[in-house]
Amino acid sequence: MTPLRHIAFAAVLSAVVIPAAAAEVLIGANGERLVGRVIKQKNGIIHFDSETLGRIKVPADKVRLESTAPDAGVTSETTAVPPVQWHAEVSGKIALDRGSLQTPEERLDMSFKLDRLTERHAFYSTVSYAYKRKNDQLDDDDWLLSVSDDKFISDERILSARLLATQELTSTGTDDTLTLSAAYGWRLWETPEQYLRLGPALGYLSLTRDTGTFKGPAAGLYARALWPVFAKSTFSAELQALESFDDGSYVNLEMRLRRPLSEHFFVGVGWNYSWSDVELESGITSKWRWDFGWNLDP
Repeated sequence: MTPLRHIAFAAVLSAVVIPAAAAEVLIGANGERLVGRVIKQKNGIIHFDSETLGRIKVPADKVRLESTAPDAGVTSETTAVPPVQWHAEVSGKIALDRGSLQTPEERLDMSFKLDRLTERHAFYSTVSYAYKRKNDQLDDDDWLLSVSDDKFISDERILSARLLATQELTSTGTDDTLTLSAAYGWRLWETPEQYLRLGPALGYLSLTRDTGTFKGPAAGLYARALWPVFAKSTFSAELQALESFDDGSYVNLEMRLRRPLSEHFFVGVGWNYSWSDVELESGITSKWRWDFGWNLDP
């Protein structure tokens, strides 16, 4: 989908979701009132679409907002600067391996996510663990840790950092992967419900296999995206691509489609893709998972 189609889609979605009769009132320190609606609030600035003045920007600490109920004309005061927001969820894999299972197995595949959003930062963390034992033999004992932090340095610019650590059980031992990256880039189409953040990155790459270890500094690309799609579903993705200065490459892409079923219950499908091309190995790992989960927000 092209950027122009993204913008057109967002405009149509806004027209459907926001009733025409609903309004918000921006009240200044001197009592002046402007009727319209808030486009977004970022970095202490309210982006307001006024019915009389058009699109304006005002400091959040100089005004207050009141929302008007479309049917009753009743106003209720709202906070100009959003509070710190926490989001936590627990999910588990429900899909089994394809084919007929001839032997009993013990299986656990769980994921815990914790996010924190402030006016200046967006913090994301994920811990996943996969365990499978079949015929009294351990098949899977894998874990993943992903930690990211996006610092909003302006309305258009961002400074991001990510750490990804994985350990996967193999027939000869374990495969360990560690990547670090820091990126300076752009914030595109950003609202609380959608955004694209991306930029060039510098980082460090370390891969340990049974045949040895590959490690060294690297450069590449970091990106994170969130986008509404259909029926309250959201699409999210995170990309970390690193090209080592010692002739090696590693790419990790995580994508997820999430659909709420109730206030605290959701279903989702995720895809994790990894591609490595170093002296130790050259290959692709692709994993799908279906999740039922619980949103732990208060």
